[in-house]
Amino acid sequence: MVTSLLASRIAPRPGFPATRLVRAAAHVHSAWSDDGSWPLSRIAQAFGRRGCSVVLMSEHSRGFSGAKWTEYIEACSAASNRRITLVPGIEYGDEEDVVHIPVWGRMPFFGQAPPIGDLLAQVAEGGGTAVWAHPWRRDAWRRADPSWYKQLRAVEVWNRKYDGIAPSSPCVELSRRYELPAWVALDFHTRRQLFPLSLNLQLNGHANPITEGVTPDHVYAALDAGQFSSRALGLPLHLLTDGAPAQVLQVVEKARRTVARLLR
Repeated sequence: MVTSLLASRIAPRPGFPATRLVRAAAHVHSAWSDDGSWPLSRIAQAFGRRGCSVVLMSEHSRGFSGAKWTEYIEACSAASNRRITLVPGIEYGDEEDVVHIPVWGRMPFFGQAPPIGDLLAQVAEGGGTAVWAHPWRRDAWRRADPSWYKQLRAVEVWNRKYDGIAPSSPCVELSRRYELPAWVALDFHTRRQLFPLSLNLQLNGHANPITEGVTPDHVYAALDAGQFSSRALGLPLHLLTDGAPAQVLQVVEKARRTVARLLR
């Protein structure tokens, strides 16, 4: 039902292209999160300079409320412009702060620590998009119920904050085992997480991009339809998750972590 409503809102207009490919940064936190630092205006400016048309925001659910969620949606709209759209989203955590699920869509606020199974069911029923963030962190994947995988839209296999400059091999295997798309994310909190990980979104029936820009509904519809693909270092992600490229990245990341420990 939600999908059909969104599709009707963004039906192609005569004279304009039926589809448009845009670049998006995913899993971005602002000062609205309890551990974020950048205001929304700075995020819009910084990611716009880096060629993004969309930023998939994902503020932590802890500290939010229904009223704050409404205010946040309005703040994202105010910080957006014709060149870049900040799409509001919430990263829900369970009671023990182990399992994290970013959610995007025309969704209500589901609480600071909702039961993950209930959350996924409600998001799926409402036509939203739920992604499993950094499932290897604190062995979060061990807590999964098999039913979760049918309601998730993707699995993060490369999280800049936790994985560094190489994809997570266990997470790549997890996405393949359950036939879920591989997702890349910055988990942006500070400048240190800036890195060439992005999504290509195929927006259907997009209006005139010069005069109207991208709306959150365009993005929600693309995510709901699975019209996204992951890119890393300017390449399709699958070229960097197998064989020699993956091995080289793992070696470089291991060396980077070793040097970082020595410099502390």
